Amino acid sequence: MSLRTILVVAATVGVLVVSGFALRHLLTGIVWADVVTAVHAIPKPALIGSAILACISYFILTGFDVLALRLVGRRIPYRVTALAAFTSYIFSHNLGFAALTGGAARYRIYGRHGVPLGDVGQIMIVAGVTFWLGAFLLLGLAFVVLPDLPAIGDRAVPPALQTWAGLATLALLAGYMVALAFLDGRSVRLWRWEVRLPTWRMAVAQFALGTLDLLAATAVLFVLLPTPDLALYPTVLVGYLLAIISSLLIHAPGGLGVFEVVMIAALPQVDRTGLVAALLTFRLIYYLIPLLIGAVLFVAHELLALRSARTRQKLSK
Repeated sequence: MSLRTILVVAATVGVLVVSGFALRHLLTGIVWADVVTAVHAIPKPALIGSAILACISYFILTGFDVLALRLVGRRIPYRVTALAAFTSYIFSHNLGFAALTGGAARYRIYGRHGVPLGDVGQIMIVAGVTFWLGAFLLLGLAFVVLPDLPAIGDRAVPPALQTWAGLATLALLAGYMVALAFLDGRSVRLWRWEVRLPTWRMAVAQFALGTLDLLAATAVLFVLLPTPDLALYPTVLVGYLLAIISSLLIHAPGGLGVFEVVMIAALPQVDRTGLVAALLTFRLIYYLIPLLIGAVLFVAHELLALRSARTRQKLSK
């Protein structure tokens, strides 16, 4: 194991420990029997709506791979693309270390359809960039349009600083688009990989997909809140963006602890018991149930591929 890997794992464990203590502090006074009661009290229409929105979010995520495959010039049937994308995202969502967990799932599936490792790496890069473009676009707009967002915990950012941060973020994204317009789909060398840049039109599609996915994923949690007032949605969105980005940066498996800490700190106006119930239900609907489905689909794919290989081996004898 390399020193870098040891440091990353150690940092991740450290952050998870700190998040655990922070979560314990935030949950002081919570009666877990009340949380269970609140979970059971979530209306069925909210549960159904949350499940539908989760399906929409994962459907949009398959579009990340569709776009990436188009960029690398590979024609793969959508059913294969959807399987690779869904299993990849659900494994990386729950297990962390996306390059290892999600990358392995993508390579196992795409590799059997003639996609080489280099192209799989490019697909992962394009998909990752699509997410970050959507996240930064939404954050930039939120900081400009909603400069008086509530404090995270007891720390508030001055409205003027929020506005300038939002404008700077949007300016960087605009610069990215201008650069792509000049480069016009050229390739650049990134470490050992030759990466083809998207055209500005393809980047517009990336912005759209990344934004729509995050809006849908936020809505999965939003409809589960005890009082899902539409006026609260922007605050929930910003909290969700900060929570998911924090989880990704530290490679926390499923954002466990980190996600909850940020969301609870970002929504002090929401009943704490009802919020915890919503977060637990959200994790079940958006993470755990899809993980079970994804694991079954992936194992089934591997078994079918193994049987097909044995059949070809028998026929070749």
